[in-house]
Amino acid sequence: MGQAQEHLTKIVEKMNINPKAQAVFITNIAGKDVNWEMSFQFNLDNEDSFFLEIKDQKAILNEGTKPDADIVTSGDPNAIVRICEGKGDFTHAISREQITVKKGQVMDVIRLTRAITIVLKTL
Repeated sequence: MGQAQEHLTKIVEKMNINPKAQAVFITNIAGKDVNWEMSFQFNLDNEDSFFLEIKDQKAILNEGTKPDADIVTSGDPNAIVRICEGKGDFTHAISREQITVKKGQVMDVIRLTRAITIVLKTL
């Protein structure tokens, strides 16, 4: 397990027991709350691939590749470490080209940042 995955694992554990972070994964569509289901593939430099799945307001981190991931990212694993330490966010990492979104919507990545930020504020 690479350093980026290790750091993200700790955040995900706390995310799954934090109601405010879990609330980020609910979308209101036409007055009805809908659980946000999304998968993020991380193909980071010099680290084994891993992916994050969001389903039923829970995040699950897995090793390997999810071929049908909604979001596919690549880049510097240190950017993920900094995000998990509260020293940055995906918006800045993407704008600085440390992280590249190869597939999917950047806004969905930013939504993940909101959940991570909520967790970091409670530590």
